[in-house]
Order: sequence, then C-alpha cells, then structure tokens
Amino acid sequence: MKTKFCTLLAFLILTVPAAAHPLGNFSVNQYSRLEVGPAKISIRQILDLAEIPTFQLRSAIDADRDGKMSDAELDAYAADFTPGFLANLALTVNERPAEIRVDSKKIYLKEGAGNLPTLRIEWDLAAAPLDVKDTNRVAFENKNFAERIGWNEIVVSRAAGVEVFDSNAFGSGVTDEIKTYPAESLDAPLAERAARFSFTTNPAPVGARLLENRDGRASAAVQRDRLAELIAVPEVTPALAVFGLLLAFGLGALHAMSPGHGKTVVGAYLVGSRGTPKHAAFLGLTVTVTHTLGVFALGLVTLFASNYILPEKLMPFLGFVSGLMVLYIGLTMFKTRLFAALGWEKPAHGHSHDHDDGHSHDHDGFTHTHDGHTHSHLPPAEISWKSLLALGISGGLLPCPSALVLMLSAISLGRIGYGLVLTTAFSFGLAATLTAVGLLFLSVGKVFGGTRIAENRLVKLLPVASAFVIAGVGAVICYNSVA
Repeated sequence: MKTKFCTLLAFLILTVPAAAHPLGNFSVNQYSRLEVGPAKISIRQILDLAEIPTFQLRSAIDADRDGKMSDAELDAYAADFTPGFLANLALTVNERPAEIRVDSKKIYLKEGAGNLPTLRIEWDLAAAPLDVKDTNRVAFENKNFAERIGWNEIVVSRAAGVEVFDSNAFGSGVTDEIKTYPAESLDAPLAERAARFSFTTNPAPVGARLLENRDGRASAAVQRDRLAELIAVPEVTPALAVFGLLLAFGLGALHAMSPGHGKTVVGAYLVGSRGTPKHAAFLGLTVTVTHTLGVFALGLVTLFASNYILPEKLMPFLGFVSGLMVLYIGLTMFKTRLFAALGWEKPAHGHSHDHDDGHSHDHDGFTHTHDGHTHSHLPPAEISWKSLLALGISGGLLPCPSALVLMLSAISLGRIGYGLVLTTAFSFGLAATLTAVGLLFLSVGKVFGGTRIAENRLVKLLPVASAFVIAGVGAVICYNSVA
C-alpha cells in the first residue's frame, strides 16, 4: 500500500507541473483590446480558463454525457454562454451605454497538466454606430469572473485618423493575447478590469496626454489590411470586381516596395549578369507564379493541417529556404566571376586567336593592350536561365500575410474564385515592381556601358561585386529567419 502511494505521489510530482498553466491551475484569465475607429469601437475579447475551471464546466459542456467535449458541444456552449458574458461587459460612450454585438467567436480546448484540457474562447465584438462628437469620452469595464484569480489585461488601440488621449490604459499588450506570460509578473498578475479614455477625429486638445505604450512611447495607429477588405464587401458587382482587381494590383506593387522583397538581389543580378529586358520579364513572371502558388499552398495548410503544421512556424522555414537559395546563387556566381577576373580559371568563352602583329593569346586575362587598342577579357557573366528561375522562386517563395488573409477570407465567405483572381492580381503587382526595378537597373547599366566609365577597372569588377551583394542578402535573409 505504501509503495503504491509513493508511486502515485511521484507520478503526480513529475507529471502535473510539467504542462501546468503559467498562472496556476485555478486561474481565469481575460484579455480585452479596444480599437477605436471614427464611428465604431471594435473589441477583441478573450477568456482563458486553466485546468480546474475547465474541469468544472465539463458537465455543462458535455451534453451527451459521453465523457468528451466535442466541437459541436463546445460551439453550443459558447452560444449559450456568450449573452451572459457580454452582459457583464459595460461600455459607455459620452455617458451613454453602447450596445455590443458579436461579429465572430471561436472556442477550443488546449492540452493542460495531467491530461486535463484548458478552455479558450475568443470573441470579435463591435459597438456601432456611435453618436460621436468632436471630443468623446469612453468607459469600459469587464465584470466577468470578478471573484476569480487570474490575469486581466486591457489594451487600447486606434485606427488611422483617430487620436486617443487622457487614457488610463496602454496602447500595447504584455501577453500577446494571453498566449505567453512574462515570468517576472506571474506572482503579481495584471488586474486591469476597467479603462477610461477620450478620442477625437480632430487633432488632440492642447495639453492632452496622448495614448502611450507600456514603454512610454507614443502608440501608433492600427493599419487597416486593405487587401483583405476587398473580399469582405457585401456584394461583388462587375464594377466593384474591376476596381478590386486594379486595387489588388496596386497594393501588390506598393507591397513590393517595402523592405525584404529582393529588389537589391534583382538589381544586382541583372546588372552584374548583363541581363536583358527579356530576363527581367521572366524573373517577374517567375515571382508571380511562385508567390501565387505559395499563398494557395499555405492557405490549404492553414485550413486542413493547422493541427499538425502551424503557419506561423512554417513562414520562418520558407524564409530560410528562400534565403538559402539566394545565398547559394550568390556564392556560386561570386566564385566563378572572381576566379575568372583574376585569371585563375578560363572563362566559359575562352579562346585564342592570332593578331596581325604575329602574336596570339588566350582570352583568360584581365585586360591588355596591343596595336594601341585596349580590350578586356573579363567574363561576360552570361545569364543562366536556371539561376534566374531559382532567383525568381526565392523571391516569391514567402507568401505575403495579407494575401494569405485574403485567400482564407475568400474561402470562409464562399468567394473562392474572386479570391483567387485578387490574389493573382496582387502577385502580378508585386512582380511588376520587381520587373520595373530590374529594367531600371539595366537602363542605368547601359548608360554606364556606353561611356568611358565602362573602361574603369572598378566598373569592370561589377559582376563580381553584384554576386557578393546577392550572397550577402541571402545570408541576411537566412539569419533573420533563424532569429
């Protein structure tokens, strides 16, 4: 008997704490984020129940008493539970109660300590329309589970064109929607249950204290995902579809101008390899096809394999593969061009010929002069279609998160065809910018190639330098992905 007791005690000591909830098995944790728009306040509300509170709800959720909490039972429980929960969320605007409606909700279980699950419910709520004035005062309070211990966090954010000021809440969170908890705060969890602030669509009043993050810095406005908004319109008319295509193309072109989309690599490769407009167009087309297929593939992973492969875990891997391809291309080109420039190996076009003065030589040197004429035997660094294809694939391999959101929204709204077309238009916009960058670099290269600058030794080493730049960019991409 004593042996069995010791064995049981050892099992409990070794297994239960291993995956226990960070705030303790009894905690009830809540998160609220209020995003203030010109005429609407959106609320992201999350309830996270540890092992013991979840176990206490088992009988209420398990309607068929089979000992399991199925997805259907969880959805039914969330539908019954939500009205009472919302009744304990108090929101007033200019001292008038604002009605809170549910835009969407999600409920699911996560594995906790001792094979006990934890329960998480996520709501996207909205209070609209608001009777806004020049200056508006907002008060919010969460009265749910006031008697339970746990983490309670409130964050206030603002849309573009809105100023939030004189707030007793912060513009940044701590726990990433109570997914990760800071170890130093576990003994004294946040107890933010109420928030008060003012907002205006005009400049903030003189002397007002603007919304700040927890580090004391000014809070930036939340940027709207305009690409994802294209698919969420109430009705897709022909005129709106055409407008959506043009806008998606434009957004893709603008997105390509942001950092990290291979503009440096494209320019360095095409100039250093003495590319042509045909090569630039091929590179742009490759990026388009790869990016579009990447969005579709990652969307399918998100929909059907998210229990096994998390998209946020896959993105760094794709980034690393993309960087590795760029690094390999750059190093290969750098070795070939450097060795040829130094005369350590014959270039691919090496040959010998006789001159009228009776001497002959191989075209494996750097430059030389005879009969008053100077010419170079630097490698022409001809474009490799294989390398060009690999470079295009690496440029489009990492899907844009906005395009992924667009694709998933299209699937959820039953507008898959429209979503496919918009995603393709976005990818074409992305590729168009990269192609334009390549053509610009080629134009600049031709200008320099027709002047005396082209005879400068440094300019003649441009293919070597460009290969080094490509390798360096690839290494940086790999490092950032791992980091």
